[in-house]
Amino acid sequence: MLPTLAALLLFVQTDEYRRGVAAFEQGRHDEAISLLTQATRLAPRDAQAWKVLGVVHAARGDYREAEAPFGEACRLNPRLTDACYYHGRALYVLNRFEDALAPLERALRVDALRGRAETAIAESLEALGRAAEAEKRFRAAIGRRDAAAERARTAYARFLIRAGRTEDALTPLREALTGNPDSAEAHFQMGRALQQMDRIEEALPHLERAVALDAARAPIRYLLARVYRRLGRAADAEREEKAASALQGSSTSIR
Repeated sequence: MLPTLAALLLFVQTDEYRRGVAAFEQGRHDEAISLLTQATRLAPRDAQAWKVLGVVHAARGDYREAEAPFGEACRLNPRLTDACYYHGRALYVLNRFEDALAPLERALRVDALRGRAETAIAESLEALGRAAEAEKRFRAAIGRRDAAAERARTAYARFLIRAGRTEDALTPLREALTGNPDSAEAHFQMGRALQQMDRIEEALPHLERAVALDAARAPIRYLLARVYRRLGRAADAEREEKAASALQGSSTSIR
């Protein structure tokens, strides 16, 4: 989730920063990048300006450009809200999983929402093939029972599904849906797990609900199309396939 305009303007150091934040809020990303780059040159030790410059690049889906500003913000002020977490997640998106661990560990030490950072560490460890360590971190993140618990549970469920432990994934997914019945990700993963277990009719309402909650995610719509085809609903399947194809190429966001 990106910071709000009010939150960004708590750190007003230069006119360029102020104007850059306003341009970003109005969707003028090129102008925002130019102004915020100027702000970092005028105040090179201003971690907030570096972080917001990274946020604008990330909002465009350009994590290669976002990584260095996030890294500078984390280096200058590891306690700045989201700075080290955003750096770690940008590195993760760039498949630099080993590099992501250090900033995420910093985030774990200082962030108020520690379950989020611990989940991200677990995902990086999983990507590195360190499954046993990853599972411990997923469980630790869930055990924190903070505002990131839903994300921890759905991420752990994805881990279990990828590990071939699909039935085990149902428990954290049920817990996630108990906590938030409107979680698109939990419905998607529940539908995915049930589909893999050949419980097609049970999978359908979860996938339909996931699409209703988050219609802009192509993987959800492709999976729903597959379930419709299994149920002999060819017209519905074709509709979802067309919608998913149109959504292909959507940018990945930092979570």
